[in-house]
Amino acid sequence: MPKSSYHHGDLRSALLEVTAQLVREKGARGFSVSEAARRVGVSIGAPYRHFDDREAMLAAVATRGFTELQEALDSVADPGDPVARTVALAEAYVGFALADTARFEVMFAASIDKDRHPELLEGAVRVQARLENALRELVGHDPAGLVRRAAELWSIAHGVAALLVENRLAHVVGPTGENTVVAGAVRAWATGLAA
Repeated sequence: MPKSSYHHGDLRSALLEVTAQLVREKGARGFSVSEAARRVGVSIGAPYRHFDDREAMLAAVATRGFTELQEALDSVADPGDPVARTVALAEAYVGFALADTARFEVMFAASIDKDRHPELLEGAVRVQARLENALRELVGHDPAGLVRRAAELWSIAHGVAALLVENRLAHVVGPTGENTVVAGAVRAWATGLAA
């Protein structure tokens, strides 16, 4: 894109799109600010008008990812049954991870200092709250228990998603069986809560 096509707000959005694209191509470690600037068609220094550094660009993409994850979880139809609800959310989580594995990688990249990017932590907190709300019927009104159980649900879904993203379960589930694993694990866990 030519530099003259940018006005207030466009460059930041364009840089985020290119950052996500580069991460898809090269992974979070292979991403560089200079390559993002080159692809957008601006000087190497231009991204620094919107982002402090490379990590800030990745954190912005990760923050957007958490917003998209929350939207994906919010769009899950509620089947009414609390066990089925937890299974549906876990399946949606795994589907989200597999739909864009680079986005998923950046969201949980250890190289991003969460203390420097509170908006990233806020995104994760909103996802945690969504899971807590879904589990309220199973857990009751025990706030500490609700937090712990939502973290357990997230851990199960995330563990399966991470294994699938890294292609560690292909020999077990085959090319289309990813939801079988997460559904079975979450159903067993949630049925135990309901008992």
